[in-house]
Amino acid sequence: MQRRHDSPEWREFEQLVARIEHDAGPLGLVVRSPDRILCKVTGRKREVDVSVRSRAGTADLLVTIECRKRHPKQDVTWIEQLATKRDAIGASCTIAVSSSGFTPAAEAVAARHGIRLRRLSEISVDEVNGLLRRLDFVLFTHKRAAAARVGLRFYRDETWKVPDPNQVDMDLPSSTDLFAKIFTNTETGYAWSIIDMWHQVQKDGDAFGDVKRGQPPVIRNACFPYPGNVRVETPDGPKRLGDAILSIKLWIELEEVWLNDAKRVEYASPEGEALQRVEFVPQRREQKDWSISLQVPKDSTDLNELKTGFNQPTPESAK
Repeated sequence: MQRRHDSPEWREFEQLVARIEHDAGPLGLVVRSPDRILCKVTGRKREVDVSVRSRAGTADLLVTIECRKRHPKQDVTWIEQLATKRDAIGASCTIAVSSSGFTPAAEAVAARHGIRLRRLSEISVDEVNGLLRRLDFVLFTHKRAAAARVGLRFYRDETWKVPDPNQVDMDLPSSTDLFAKIFTNTETGYAWSIIDMWHQVQKDGDAFGDVKRGQPPVIRNACFPYPGNVRVETPDGPKRLGDAILSIKLWIELEEVWLNDAKRVEYASPEGEALQRVEFVPQRREQKDWSISLQVPKDSTDLNELKTGFNQPTPESAK
């Protein structure tokens, strides 16, 4: 059974807090979510939801943040636990973030122990700061590619010239597994797939360079010539390959994400100070870790206080 703390919804809550804190601070902050910090009492590493590291003069500062996305309001017990944990790991400061707020008793105990409190809550479009409402929508582009055809010219002992894509000896069936390593160098034993060929095309240049956004797909051809040392597996058996012609269908889709559909939150302290943040996130499943954000103090009218951000997945999170 998946622990609630490990659920995607809970992790997104923690990572949203990390993004807010990162954009609220000065340049040079190092923000990690989650992080593991050595406990000075047990000698073991303990996990925190978010860590924020910075320097003040010659001193290193560590702020830890713990998050709870649950009801009801958080009470004294959690605050006391956080105070003990902060001292054990040697953090300069700990912030407790709740989606439901804190009881009056918890606020009093937090003040006594120096635990900072924040409430992260969703807000309506009407509650959004006017500076943020200046952006009605964000237009995301999605590059798409599909194999249209793979033509094969078998090896000929003759002077090579650029082949005509329409004059081939065989087309591979459309059902061919794009990831199957059907091409083999007979001298080295190295094997590769159609997808590997497409990756090579991308390395050699911008395949989408002149593809118009929002327009019908276009076909691009890439020729891979071989000097007779490549074997390809075909429905008719292995063949000695001269040229492989990869035809790729390319197009760029457009997606509008409007303010009504954006993530809108307020990050507030009990003292009344608050930040507001709007994140425009694509709805495409494979790109939900991408976002464009705007963040500003709740009551600000100063455009210079507006922070903009672009979030993209790290190599680890994209796996």
